[in-house]
Amino acid sequence: MSMETETAPADTAQSITCDVTIVGYGPVGITTAALLSLAGLKVVVIERHPARYQWHRAGHYDGETMRIFQRLGVAEEVELVSQPLISMQMMTSDGEVLSRVESGQDGSGWRADYLAYQPDYEDVIDSRARGLGARVFMGTRAISLAQDEDSVVIRAKAEDGDAELVVRSKYLIGADGANSFVRGAVGAEKVDLGFTAEPHLVVDFEFSDPDCELPLLPDTAQVLDISRPQLSGRWGGRRHTRFEFAARADESKDELTAEDFCWKLIGAWGITPEHGTIVRRAVYDFESSITLPWRTDRVILMGDAAHTMPPHMGQGMQSGLRDAENLAWKLAAVVRGEADDRLLDTYQPEREPHVRALIAMSSALGAAILITDPEQAEARNAMLRAGNRPPPRFPRLGPGVIRDSESPAALDLPGTDGRPGLQARVALDKKVDRLDNLLEPGFGWRIVSRHPIGRELFDERQLRLIDTLGIQFAHVSRGASGDTSFWDIDAQFDAWYQRTGRRAFLERPDHYVFGTAEEISDVPGLIDELAGALAEYGWRDAYAKEPA
Repeated sequence: MSMETETAPADTAQSITCDVTIVGYGPVGITTAALLSLAGLKVVVIERHPARYQWHRAGHYDGETMRIFQRLGVAEEVELVSQPLISMQMMTSDGEVLSRVESGQDGSGWRADYLAYQPDYEDVIDSRARGLGARVFMGTRAISLAQDEDSVVIRAKAEDGDAELVVRSKYLIGADGANSFVRGAVGAEKVDLGFTAEPHLVVDFEFSDPDCELPLLPDTAQVLDISRPQLSGRWGGRRHTRFEFAARADESKDELTAEDFCWKLIGAWGITPEHGTIVRRAVYDFESSITLPWRTDRVILMGDAAHTMPPHMGQGMQSGLRDAENLAWKLAAVVRGEADDRLLDTYQPEREPHVRALIAMSSALGAAILITDPEQAEARNAMLRAGNRPPPRFPRLGPGVIRDSESPAALDLPGTDGRPGLQARVALDKKVDRLDNLLEPGFGWRIVSRHPIGRELFDERQLRLIDTLGIQFAHVSRGASGDTSFWDIDAQFDAWYQRTGRRAFLERPDHYVFGTAEEISDVPGLIDELAGALAEYGWRDAYAKEPA
C-alpha cells in the first residue's frame, strides 16, 4: 500500500468519496486518521501545509496516550523516541526545592508521563496512519464546506494550483487547530474562558552529546522566580530539551528571541554552545477557550478546534487525543450501521465536562506559577513547603454511555465508572504482557473480573448482546492458573479489587469504564444497564428482540 503524500490536482478537478474526511494533520488529526483507518473506515485527510510541522510544540504525553499508541501497535516505537518523566520539582530562583512529585505508574500499563520531541513521535504515528490506508493530501487548502442529510462535501485546492479537489464523505472532522477553518465554516462559537498571561519565550535545544553531564539542570523543574517564572528540564525527548520563560511586559518579541539573550537565559543552567545548538526561538501566547457546539450535523470538531487550555498541566494535546479515542469507536459504529447518529450525541456531553475541568485546573496552576507579587509568592511558597499541594484529581466523563452510579471510595481510581480502565502486566500460557496485547485487538468491549464468568450466568437477551458486541471476558487474578485465565503478575488488579470492593468492571471500546460490579452475580445487571444506555443512543441491536 502506498504511503506517499498526495496533493490536490493542479490542473484537473478530482473527486473522492470516503467515509470520513479530516481537516488538519497535527498530532490529533494524525491519530484520528490512524484510529479510524484501524477500524476499517476509508479516511481522507486535507492539510494546508505542504509538509508536517517540523518544530516542537507538544512535548508531553501520559500513560493514557501511550495506551492509544498501544492500540495502534506503535507504543514501543514511540517509547524509543521518548523519555520517562521521573519527577517534577517546584523550586525557587535560588534553588530551594519547595515540592517534588514523583511520576510513576498511573494504571494505564505505562508510566504516568513521558517527554518527547514532537516531530519524532509524529513520524511514528504518521507512518502508521498511512500504512493503515489513510489518504493524506498535504499542501491542500480547504475553501468551502457544505452538508446535506446524507453527506459532507469539502472543496479544496493545492496552494500552487487552481483545480479543485472535491471530497464527499459521510462525516467530516475538524482537527485543524485553534484557528480552525472548519469551526468558522459551520459557525461554531469560540468562547474565551478568561485565562490571561504574559507571552512566553520558548527555546528548543538539541544536544550534540545527549549523554553529557549538566549538574545544574534538574530533570524537570518549574522555577517560581517572581522576576521571570520559567520551566526548565534536562529532557525533551532523547536528544532535545525545552525551556519556557515568561516574558515581561516591556519586552518585545525581537528582544526575547535574540540569540544572545536566549543563550544568556539557558546559560544559567550551565549550557554553552559546546553542548549543542539552539534549534528554535519562538514566542507563544496562551489561552483558554471552549467551542460551542462541537458537532453540527455531520461536522465534528476536536482538539484545539474544540477547546484550548494553558500548557501548565501538559494536557492540551492529551485532551485532543482523548477526543479522538472517544469519537473513533462511536463514529465507526455509526458508519458501519451498528448505531444511528444519536450515538454521536454523546461525544460532547462526555468530553466537554472533562475538558472544562482540566482547563480550570491548568488555569489555576498557571496563575499560581506565574505570580510575580512578592507577598503572594511567599504565601504560595510557604504552602508548598508545608506540603499543602494536593495531587490533581482528574475528572470522569460526563453523561453518555456511562453508568450514572459511582462508588465514593473509588472516585480517583482507574477502572471505576467513567474513568480509564485498569491495565497491567498479566501472564497467560507462559506469555507475559500488558493485558490489551493478550486480548483480541481492535475496538472491543470487555469485562475484567476477579473470578471466572460463565455464559450460564446470563439470559438469552444478555447473551445476544454479549455476542453482538463481541464482549471479551478476562478473568484476572493472583490465583489464576496462567494457562486458562490471566495471572495478575504484579498484583495491580488484586489491589484494585481490594481498594474498590468491586469484583468486575465493564470497559468500553475506548478503554473507559461503563460501570463496575460489586459481585460477579451483579454482572448480568451491568449488561442490562449497558443495553439500556446503548438503546437510548441508537444502538440498533441492544435487546432489539425478545427471547424466543
